[in-house]
Amino acid sequence: MQTQTRSRTAFADQLQASVGELVERAASAAPGPERSRLLRWLLVGGAVFLLWRVGRSARKLLWTLFGIGMALYWSGAAGWLLR
Repeated sequence: MQTQTRSRTAFADQLQASVGELVERAASAAPGPERSRLLRWLLVGGAVFLLWRVGRSARKLLWTLFGIGMALYWSGAAGWLLR
C-alpha cells in the first residue's frame, strides 16, 4: 500500500478552523435567529468543503478514464466497441 504524507493546504486549515468556530458558537447559542444564521453558515462551509474535495478528486478520475481509454484504444477493443 502506498501512503502519502503531504502537508495540508492553508485553505484546508483555514476552512477547518472557521467551521470549528461556527460549530462551537452554534452549540452554545440559544435557539432563535442567531442559531439559524450560524447553522446556515455551517451548511455553506460544508458545501464549500464538499466542492473542494470533489474538485481534488476529479483530476484522479479524469486520468483514470484517460488510462482506460488508452488501454481500450491500443488493445483494439475501442474499434470493436464503436462498430
